[in-house]
Amino acid sequence: MAYIVSVGEKSFRIEVLRTNAGSRELVFDLLVDGKPVSVSCVEVADPSHVSLLIQNRSYDVVMEGDVVSAAGVSSQVQVENELQKEIDKVVKRVSPKAGRTELNAPMPGLVVAVEVVPGQKVVRGQGLVVLEAMKMQNELKAPAGGEVKEVLVREGTTVDKGDLLVVLE
Repeated sequence: MAYIVSVGEKSFRIEVLRTNAGSRELVFDLLVDGKPVSVSCVEVADPSHVSLLIQNRSYDVVMEGDVVSAAGVSSQVQVENELQKEIDKVVKRVSPKAGRTELNAPMPGLVVAVEVVPGQKVVRGQGLVVLEAMKMQNELKAPAGGEVKEVLVREGTTVDKGDLLVVLE
């Protein structure tokens, strides 16, 4: 699984290659922007206070919400699932017609459920279509409220990345 981790103004792509759990220690083999990194993690006091060993350097880390403190420096950290970020990007595409929002497939896959019909009113965040890709089901949600104008797929339809699925106005 790949993640986009933003620390302050910098962003990193982190891919988890392997995780090993011991009695007190978690070991992660990662790719950070394509470079292999090994991380060992041990809980110090509670789950928000850990000791990390990264490439043979030790860090005492305290996490409070989305703020992480290490080596005397505190930074806001945001972690996003790379696949979800790509889905959100595709779902938020708005066509040139004012008030018209097009939901396109963020990846190739199989439509396993269509949760709306033409004429139905939807609210922002409401599920529209469930798309299965790589044995995972992803619910594609409405980026804005509106009325369903067109549903261009049905259950069992195979779609390619970028195919138009639903139109809202």
